[in-house]
Formats: sequence, C-alpha cells, structure tokens
Amino acid sequence: MRHPFPPTVSAGAVAAAAEADNRVHRWPLTPRLTAWLRTKGATQRLAGFEADRVALGVSVAEDARGHVVMTVPGAGPGGSTPGAVEGAWVLWIHGGGFCWGSARDGTGLRLAAGLSRPVVSVEYPLAPEARFPAALDACVDAYLAGTQERGHRVLLGGVSAGANLALGVLQRLRARRAAGEDIPLPLGLVALTPFGDLAGEGESYRVNEGRDAYLTWRGQQERFARAYAGGADLRDPFVSPVHADWSGEELPPAFFSTGTRDLFLSDTARIHTAWRAAGGAADLALAEGLWHSYLSDPRLPESAALLARLLDWCEGVLA
Repeated sequence: MRHPFPPTVSAGAVAAAAEADNRVHRWPLTPRLTAWLRTKGATQRLAGFEADRVALGVSVAEDARGHVVMTVPGAGPGGSTPGAVEGAWVLWIHGGGFCWGSARDGTGLRLAAGLSRPVVSVEYPLAPEARFPAALDACVDAYLAGTQERGHRVLLGGVSAGANLALGVLQRLRARRAAGEDIPLPLGLVALTPFGDLAGEGESYRVNEGRDAYLTWRGQQERFARAYAGGADLRDPFVSPVHADWSGEELPPAFFSTGTRDLFLSDTARIHTAWRAAGGAADLALAEGLWHSYLSDPRLPESAALLARLLDWCEGVLA
C-alpha cells in the first residue's frame, strides 16, 4: 500500500480505499464526455438509491420545480417527529464537482430518515452546459421558494460542490438582507467536505494529492473547477467561499466535516476558521486517515459515527 493507514482507521475503510477508482474523470470535460460520465454506472447508482430508500422507509417525489422531496410517512406535523417543531425542514444540495450527481442523493436520504423531517434535495443545472452562476441561482431560488411554501424553519446544507453552493446561498441571503430585503436566514448550515477553493491554492491540494482515496487535483478536480467557473474569477467569494467575508450580521450555527486525507481539508479548515473569527458557532468533525466525502459510503464505521454526530447536531438546531 503506497500510503499506509494509521491503526485508528477501520478495516472496512482500508478495504474501501483499496477498491476506490479515482481515474474515471481524467479527461477534458467536454459536454460529450461529461454526458458519458453521468450515464456511467447511473443505473447501478439509482438502483442502490432505491434499495436504500425502501430499507429506510423514505418516500421520494418530485415537486413542481423538479427538486426531489424525501419524507418519512407517518411522521409528525410537516414530516417531523412527534413533539418536534412543526414545519422544520432541510434544503439539501448534492455534490459531484458541479458536473454530475443528482438530487437523488444518499446523504440527503439518510438525513430524511434520521431526522424524520422533509428533505428537499435541489436538482440544479450542471456544468459545463450551465456555468457559474446558474447552479447558485437555482439553489437560491429553491431556498426562497421553499421558505415561502414550507416555512422559515429550514436547515441549509450540502456536500462537496453542494457545500460550496450552500455557502454561496448564505452569502447571497446575507447580501440581500444587508440591502434591506426581508429574507429569512437558515437555522443552521451543514457543509460536508466543501469544495471551497476552485483555484486549488490550499496546502491540502498538494499534501493530499495521491492520498485521497477518490479525488485528485491535477487532471480531475481542476477540470471540474474550470468547467463550472467558466470565465469567472476563481477567487470570487461566490465561486470559492474560502474568500468569503462572514463578518457583519450574526451567523447561524454551522457543522463542518473533513478528513486528514481529504483533498479539500484546507478548504474546510479555512472556512471554519473564518466562521469562528466572525463570531459564528461552528462544530468541526475531523476524521483521522479519512478522505473526501467518506460519509457517502454508509458501509464504513466512520461514516456511521459521523452520521450519528451530524443527526444529533441537526436535531439540536431544528428543535
């Protein structure tokens, strides 16, 4: 093994890392090749999602805007657990490097099951066909429409590129509130292993190159970044939230996660530090020896532990 794992990493995680294939995106991201990437294994992924949905007892439907709504039948008012605050819900944004992935997202599914509250998973337009700020615009629209239809008690979150977009949504909301608009902020924000530095300047982009089980920067994530940003400045705070200014209005509490082998470890560290410096409360889950978005693999003991911690945090915020 090129980079042996510390003894704290589970045998299941070591085996999963050995099976991982991080070569499947190593092409220029033309629309034709991106379309092929999206279809590669799509049937298997959807079948896995459906099997998990049935096992977890979650109902899935599309709303009028094409977003995926995940609920637990028989839960309390508004889909919440009995005795919980009526109307509390989650707006979730999937990952996939801005270029693939779908609102039928396994992490969103497990949040719906674990919280017994509605999770609205955003189906945003993907790059390279839709470049910045199309995806961010769609996520802001989904948030505003959702608060009008479902109420203001919302938790905003996402994973990887979705965490980038969630942070962008919050920046947009704060800017509009500063300009005098009466727009509700979320009760809290979840940013799991955010892809926050599309210029790739963080230390972990070098230190964890070849150590992350699934991601590489050269020839892979750098191409996703360019495909999404188009002609935009890669250091624009709405493109790369590591450059966001979180000062001013009080921030909602936040939950960040990463691993010591995460290619985007630096992104999480920089955003978490800036959040705390601005006076915001922030929980940071840092897993030794784990890679980018390890929560996405529910087989891992480390994933189960992170999910339990995340659900506990979300319950505290939503209740």
